[in-house]
Amino acid sequence: MPLLCCPLDQLSLLRVSGPQGADLLHAQLSQDFQHWPPEQARLAALLNPQGRMLADFIAVQLAPQQIGLLLDSSIATAALQRLSMFVLRLKCTLEDASAQWMRRGLLGDTANDYPASLTPPEQPWGVRRLENGALLLRLPQVGSGVRCVLLTERDQPAQTALQAQLAALPALSPSQWALQDLRAGLPHLTAATQQLFVPQMINFELIGGVNFKKGCYPGQEVVARSQYRGTLKRRMYLVSGPAAMQPGQEVVHQADPGQPCGVVMNAAVDDAGLGWALAELKIALAEQPGLHLGSVDGPELKLGALPYALGTPD
Repeated sequence: MPLLCCPLDQLSLLRVSGPQGADLLHAQLSQDFQHWPPEQARLAALLNPQGRMLADFIAVQLAPQQIGLLLDSSIATAALQRLSMFVLRLKCTLEDASAQWMRRGLLGDTANDYPASLTPPEQPWGVRRLENGALLLRLPQVGSGVRCVLLTERDQPAQTALQAQLAALPALSPSQWALQDLRAGLPHLTAATQQLFVPQMINFELIGGVNFKKGCYPGQEVVARSQYRGTLKRRMYLVSGPAAMQPGQEVVHQADPGQPCGVVMNAAVDDAGLGWALAELKIALAEQPGLHLGSVDGPELKLGALPYALGTPD
């Protein structure tokens, strides 16, 4: 297929600038920001003291002493306010830079579908800085497809030709883009699901979002206990059903109809009208038939396959 392009207006970009910006993020997020090569993006979570996720980010080094944090727009303002509380005397600033940086998704069958000027990084989470200053980040993808996020500056004259090139590409709908995230097992927190999950409940450590060797950060003790004491009883699964789903919707199981066994994290509908979602579920019930959306009288849900093994913490 030809290279497809999708505007990612559902994502905001927060910018952390200054010589101690990485120190701020290292102290507050679940990821290591002190040993970080510029050609690599990193996942990270912002937690409350109880270990529940307030936001998840894809972090990219925009320039020397500038870090971009991609996250769902519905939680961007709250995340910015939360991080700003901890700047104190650190030499850094935070702002919402979404108006300055355009976010687009690109999808091709292979790397050969990309023009030479947009050659993607070889590995997922790799970042390539283009000659005109734009940034190309490769995402994990199920199957043989090659999927990237392209970050361009609106008022950068050197990127004018690239902007025109992108405008001429065939369109990919936001729902089709979201399906790629679901099938790749990549969750995104939204306003409907804030403070519901410890990172392991949505497989965040399995996709590289938690560094267990770094120092302390808010919620770290809860995350470590879930990892090393075998207390985790919930995981995220890919599910499908005959109806569209929404983040925050409850999932119930006919074996225990009186209470929800999980919640929808992210959702989309495919071209055939089938609803797909990443849902956090009780491990003990997830793989037994009998999952339903909303109530036991709601649409029946079936498990799909994630591209990584779940397992349980040792």
